[in-house]
Amino acid sequence: MKLFDCQNIVIFLTLFLSFVQAFGQRKSANNLSYFDDRKLHFGFYLGLNTMDYRITNYNNVLENPVFIDNQKLKDNALGFYGNQQSFSAEVYTILPGFTVGGVVNFRLTRDFDLRFTPGMSLGSRFFQYFIPINKSVYQITGMDEKTYLSTPSAYVDLPVGIRYKGFRHYNLRPYIYIGAAYRHDLENKRITESVVHLKKGGGYAEIGMGIDSYLEYFRFTAEFRFSYGFNSLIRHDSDPEKAIPYYGYIFKELNSNIFTLLIYFE
Repeated sequence: MKLFDCQNIVIFLTLFLSFVQAFGQRKSANNLSYFDDRKLHFGFYLGLNTMDYRITNYNNVLENPVFIDNQKLKDNALGFYGNQQSFSAEVYTILPGFTVGGVVNFRLTRDFDLRFTPGMSLGSRFFQYFIPINKSVYQITGMDEKTYLSTPSAYVDLPVGIRYKGFRHYNLRPYIYIGAAYRHDLENKRITESVVHLKKGGGYAEIGMGIDSYLEYFRFTAEFRFSYGFNSLIRHDSDPEKAIPYYGYIFKELNSNIFTLLIYFE
């Protein structure tokens, strides 16, 4: 999906949410008056996400511990680097992904809910290295440059958190969300596994805000959520027998950030 398409979708969702909110405020009677009194209810959600990395690079790639006592690996790496040891990398061309899942909501008090929202998030990230990539890489791997530099992800999301709800005004009710999540990546064979070795799972702190809109038959909610990855996903290992470039060894730490726009139906 192109970034332009994502912008169109976001504009559509924004206009749709504005319509829902205007409709909710126009009604003089409160819809679903007893909805929030339920002890337990269920629902589902759809969303758009963008994935990013927080990157810490080594000042010199040979500082990476994989090169300690491994002269063969060092020689192979420098051969592909053209003996250049200092460079950096960053994420570029952030593209939208898709999120889907279910909702289990447990009412704690009048103002607090406990939420469990398991689901799945699909997305990808692309790296840019500030060093020319040896063109023989593509002959070895059989991939083009764009494919070679991408890291696709298929996360199983396991978030749990607390919602603090504000006062309801007619058919609208704002809230803030604070929680934590564990995500496991199902991408068993990464197309960039030769370049960047990543761990499969990681923990996240999450914060979000949104507005509940009470319609005649269901509650419609729009939420923006930010997920901050705690642990570094980089895996410092190697296979010195493979004739591959070791561009991924420039990463000292690689932490995940995920921004998500969620639409709930409950």
